[in-house]
Amino acid sequence: MFSSQWYQLKLQFREHSADFTAGECSFRAQLHAAFVRLAAVGGEVKATLMVYHRLHGWLKVCDTDHRYPIIQNPLRLDCARLFKAVRHTLSEADRWPSDEEKLRRRVERQTRRRAEDAAARRSRFHIVRDD
Repeated sequence: MFSSQWYQLKLQFREHSADFTAGECSFRAQLHAAFVRLAAVGGEVKATLMVYHRLHGWLKVCDTDHRYPIIQNPLRLDCARLFKAVRHTLSEADRWPSDEEKLRRRVERQTRRRAEDAAARRSRFHIVRDD
């Protein structure tokens, strides 16, 4: 059964790109149409597929083997595998910390490091009294 989830996608080749929105059932047709639009502008195209993530922006689609598929001919692609790679990329990005989380962790590390440095200075500092 096909999912009703739609994704914002982009084919990118050098400085040119072709945006499209597709779900699992329309992925092949939309990908092919975007490739044709990109080829009309760029000629011989070796495009990479990108997907939009709500927190992290545009991400290169990466499969489970951590490979970035390069699309030269969309008619010869295994679109089911490529669509799984889109889902994999989004699920991996969901595990990444948000910018707020990164900032919070950075501040915690900085505070902890400063406290350790202060404790080290206090332990080395001795008052010598002259009686």
